[in-house]
Amino acid sequence: MDIRKGGCNPIPISYLIQTANQFDCDIFVTNDNTTANLKRYDEMKRLNMWGFLTFCFKGSDENAAESRIHTILWKDTNR
Repeated sequence: MDIRKGGCNPIPISYLIQTANQFDCDIFVTNDNTTANLKRYDEMKRLNMWGFLTFCFKGSDENAAESRIHTILWKDTNR
């Protein structure tokens, strides 16, 4: 996802972390040069959440996690 293009809801990283921890799968987010575990506050606070971000979901409930994270990050542009 490219945050620079807009449409992303500004939300606290603590909310992202709480949401990620509701799932069993591993969730990582990478910017240009840093990868962080979305479930770890200390890693997320060092990550620049601006620009092009790549989210990686791996595990038994990865599809549900991806759907939920996508829902909280992006506004419904079809309204």
